[in-house]
Amino acid sequence: MIPPTSHPRQTPIEIIRRRVRLAYDAVAARSWTRLPRVTEDGLNAISFLFPAGETFFVRSVAHYKDRITDPALKEAASRFIFQEAMHSKEHERSNAALREANVLGAELETVAKVLLGAARIFLPPATRLAITCALEHFTAMLAERLLSRRWLAREGTDPAFAGLWLWHAAEEIEHKAVCFDVYEHVFGRGLLAWLHRIAAMAMVSTFGAIGLLVAFTVVRVKLALRGRGRKAGDSKAGPSLGNLFATVSAQSYLAYYRRDFHPWDQDDRPLLEEWKRENPGFGLQDHAPYPG
Repeated sequence: MIPPTSHPRQTPIEIIRRRVRLAYDAVAARSWTRLPRVTEDGLNAISFLFPAGETFFVRSVAHYKDRITDPALKEAASRFIFQEAMHSKEHERSNAALREANVLGAELETVAKVLLGAARIFLPPATRLAITCALEHFTAMLAERLLSRRWLAREGTDPAFAGLWLWHAAEEIEHKAVCFDVYEHVFGRGLLAWLHRIAAMAMVSTFGAIGLLVAFTVVRVKLALRGRGRKAGDSKAGPSLGNLFATVSAQSYLAYYRRDFHPWDQDDRPLLEEWKRENPGFGLQDHAPYPG
């Protein structure tokens, strides 16, 4: 555990600007892992969520950059924005290969655009930032699961898609506290700020689960109607909430509701350092400015 520090609480590691451009192949996209079909379908499905989601995250944090008075936190926010923008661009490219391979997932893209578009229209900037904090908690939990289980280290996994997911997971851990620290820096840690933060998490959990459940059901029905072939030994296909969150700890989720919670209460640095050792220099070929 990382002990609380003075306000604002800082990320205990460097957030690195990595410029990534991988080569995705539509043929490989049809079956790019050696995982059960339901798990691969789940990863493909949430990949279609990311471009809209990452854009929402960037806008939510960028709105408050001028109100950040701590230089280290302002720099961390800039690096967060860079990383999230790069994630959005790279998932757009991988999603193009998935579409070319006729992998279903547009339903998830539509859900993300509708829900996050409504949030941009109807919710104030403070609530959008709180929603981003909640969603970042989910992405950090899923990133921890992906890196610790080493699913994508199996022989036969396409290196481009595996590289995308493992890089994305590593950076979600790397910057997992930035949005949260920006929120606390701007709004403090008082009772109202805490209630607002946990209300946003409850909203995300409720409406996000409903939206994903509907979209996943539509995908599964389409797959059944299509009669798509399955990998040997698979009993079912299509994304599911149960498969996506089955091993995410309820304790990790509920910790977010504590008033003294901070993302780095769970120290995931060993997972990040392991990924760095296995992928030396990944994305560091040039240090170009914010990806346009």
